[in-house]
Amino acid sequence: MHMLFFLIFGIILVAMYIAIRRQLASTTIIAAAGVFGSIVSMTLFGLAQGNLFAHALTVGFLIGGLFSGAALVIAFYFQGNEMRHKAMQNNQTE
Repeated sequence: MHMLFFLIFGIILVAMYIAIRRQLASTTIIAAAGVFGSIVSMTLFGLAQGNLFAHALTVGFLIGGLFSGAALVIAFYFQGNEMRHKAMQNNQTE
């Protein structure tokens, strides 16, 4: 059962990255939902392994928060590069 929660965690990270890169919704909503989902899925992962609730919650916040933060930073980095590239192309054609 715990591998299912880990798979959900991975899907949340990938979906959050793609949603930000494709600008499918407000970045604030995507980021908040992604971070919350990551924390919940990692907490459930820890609980499924038989850890105490406090330990699972701590690990959920640390791992879920760090990995979702990393996914957000990567998505914003590449999105910013893409926007700068498009702006430079627009300036060259004018």
